[in-house]
Amino acid sequence: MAQQELMTLKRFQEKFHSDDACREHLFQIRWANGFCCPKCEHTAFYFLETRKLYQCTRCKHQASVTAGTIMHKSHTPLLTW
Repeated sequence: MAQQELMTLKRFQEKFHSDDACREHLFQIRWANGFCCPKCEHTAFYFLETRKLYQCTRCKHQASVTAGTIMHKSHTPLLTW
């Protein structure tokens, strides 16, 4: 497991200025080598903007960056977490 970067509150707010920035960071952590469908392991996907989910182009499985975490099924914005 990679060691997490220590940062000040100011640096944190600069790095994570929006939910999209938080989501991108979580995507990089979850799929460090690129997206891989949890169901069929296909690597092509598209982002469903209205649901904030990644959908596999092969099996249509929808994956979330927060699935399996404390943030799963939370309606709290990522920036608040």
